[in-house]
Amino acid sequence: MYGEQSGFYREYWAVFDPAISNQPDGNRWRVNDPAVSLHPKWGTRWEGKANGLMLISIDEDLFNLRAAQLYLELWGGHPHTRNKQVILNGKATYTLPEAGTQAGHCTYSYPELPIDLNHLVSGTNALQFRCERGSGFWGHYIIDQAAIRCDYQPDHPALRDLQGFAPQIITSIEEDQIRISLQGAQLDKYPITRVTYLGRYSDFDDRGENRTDGWHGFTRGRVWQNAVGSATQPPFEVNWDVTMIPDQPRDMALCALIDFANGLKYRTFAAGVALPPRPYTVRLYNPVDLPKPFWSRAGEQRETTLELDLAPDQIEAAVLCVKVWDGGEGSVANPFLLNEHPYSVTSGRATHDVVFTKTAVDPDHLKHGENRFTLLSDTEHHGIEVLLPGPCLKIKSSPRE
Repeated sequence: MYGEQSGFYREYWAVFDPAISNQPDGNRWRVNDPAVSLHPKWGTRWEGKANGLMLISIDEDLFNLRAAQLYLELWGGHPHTRNKQVILNGKATYTLPEAGTQAGHCTYSYPELPIDLNHLVSGTNALQFRCERGSGFWGHYIIDQAAIRCDYQPDHPALRDLQGFAPQIITSIEEDQIRISLQGAQLDKYPITRVTYLGRYSDFDDRGENRTDGWHGFTRGRVWQNAVGSATQPPFEVNWDVTMIPDQPRDMALCALIDFANGLKYRTFAAGVALPPRPYTVRLYNPVDLPKPFWSRAGEQRETTLELDLAPDQIEAAVLCVKVWDGGEGSVANPFLLNEHPYSVTSGRATHDVVFTKTAVDPDHLKHGENRFTLLSDTEHHGIEVLLPGPCLKIKSSPRE
């Protein structure tokens, strides 16, 4: 996990092949429950023919590895799908973490599963994904991207020219900005292409882990989103605006992910950092009655509420955080409303992909007490799926004198 151990590693990403996955259409891996093949409705659809098979080639001598993990970009699937698993090379079965789908929610998560090195092979690795239907209508989920991360032993042959490479994160505070950079011997002599900083702090659950106080930032199409920041030139400095980061129950932490031109990567140890003193407070508010699922299609309106203990005149700034799986709003002009005021949470193009928005909210649109979110799509199929943790508000306010 990020920040817990430093060192070099390499990621081997799965390459989609419709022939291997038995998918005549699409470009992502689909997984079905065992009873789909002969289901009179789902078994005749092209999605029902997907076999859940993935191949990942690893060009490594396993004796040179210290550890390995499987990383996924995972749409949690149809509500109530349960027992998601992967059989690795016929040697062992790994269970994917449950993120809320089994309980009926819409989810998207980024599981990282430690892999026993004995279960890998040098060359082509076969991953057979499976699931069960549970109490839903069709057990089904999608893997958009997958990688096996191989952590290197310190004496790995690929590291001969990198002995002694151990940069550290340096921070300084200027008002509501935390300046972050790397410090290390002759960083400019190494072929570093990018440094991405991730943070561990309490905030909106952007990784779908059912917790707010973990590491934040996630990949979309293998590219980091919602990270603290990134830089491409030494000393790889970024300014992190923490104005709307909620008050923290403990100190935060940062780690750096370093990309080299040859595909090698390096992960630093976590470095502690604290919010600067500030004359205001920022709190995160979560919905209190999220529907299972919070998903609108075919003109079925869905609602949820959020309780605020502040009046609009106490609010200095507000940000709405929403993560959706965007199946489209159809002909609905304003598919998402906050107290009858429209806010954009989709792509407007029915991308059938994740859309994450952080939108400034007019304090006059908020109320002391119950605030209502309304969701509406009239598409025939997926529509708009609001992913866990649902719509959340970050509120900045100053104590009354």
